[in-house]
Amino acid sequence: MFDEVLGMATLCSSTFRDGVRDAFGVALAADVLDPILKEVGALRTCHSGFQRQALSINTVLADARAIQGKDQGRNR
Repeated sequence: MFDEVLGMATLCSSTFRDGVRDAFGVALAADVLDPILKEVGALRTCHSGFQRQALSINTVLADARAIQGKDQGRNR
C-alpha cells in the first residue's frame, strides 16, 4: 500500500522538480515535498514492521492453539 503511495509521490515530486524554474519552486520542493516523501517513507517502514510483527503474532497464536488442541484431546 505505502509502496504505491511512495511511488506516486516520488513521481509527482520529480515531475514538479522538472518544471521548477525559480527559487520559490526549489524552496517549495525542499520545504514541502521532501518532508512529505520522508514521512511516507517512514510510514512505509513502520507498516512493514507492523506486518512482520502481525505475522509473528499469528504464528505464535496458531502454535498455541495447536498445543491447546492437543492438550484437550488428551484430557478427554
